[in-house]
Amino acid sequence: RVRLGGPDEVKFVLAPGSGVVTKEQQQKMAAQVQALFDAGVAATRASDYDTAITKFQEVIGLLPNCFDCYYNIGQANAQKKDYAKAEESFKKAIELKPDYAEAYNGLATIYNAQKKFDEATAASQKAAEIGAAAGPGGAGAGGGNVNALYNQGVIAWNAGRAEDAKAKFEEALKVDPNHPASHFQLGMCLVNLGKLADAAAEFETYLKLAPDGEYAAQAKALIAQLPKK
Repeated sequence: RVRLGGPDEVKFVLAPGSGVVTKEQQQKMAAQVQALFDAGVAATRASDYDTAITKFQEVIGLLPNCFDCYYNIGQANAQKKDYAKAEESFKKAIELKPDYAEAYNGLATIYNAQKKFDEATAASQKAAEIGAAAGPGGAGAGGGNVNALYNQGVIAWNAGRAEDAKAKFEEALKVDPNHPASHFQLGMCLVNLGKLADAAAEFETYLKLAPDGEYAAQAKALIAQLPKK
């Protein structure tokens, strides 16, 4: 089963509120928050998901509206396959930031993992709508949009709809021609549809973009077996 998602990174800037807080105190708190958040990201990348969750929760204790923290907690819980807690966190991130495309992508991923394909499709479509509405230079465009399209392709692929999946991966590559995972998954669709030479070309493109990527070994093995154009 194909999955999507990774930790989100941010830089915090704290603005003065109604209380009397010195600039030095603001800077100290900002540094503390950033250090905790960075520790959470590092723990996620090290697959230490419990520590990551703890660190992001500590940030929330200081900044209750940290939607990126909830998103990252959702990603960590998704990796732990605790889908109920992941769903709760992604939805909280969306409550705080309604146009958070990646949080919708996170929901799509965990629904897909549970074979809740209708819910996964709805969440992924919402992410795509947000990305499209943001426009070429807006927040959530580009990366958010290509991820949403890729995720829709993954959902279709896991549901056994190779033609639909192919169309979505091709759409993703129109948004970002250098999206490695879309090239690999498009290749898999083409294998399924019997277009073997075209599939080999997609795997070769994947290896050019991500020679040490997640699917590199599989792509090399497939290229060795498939006819070339």
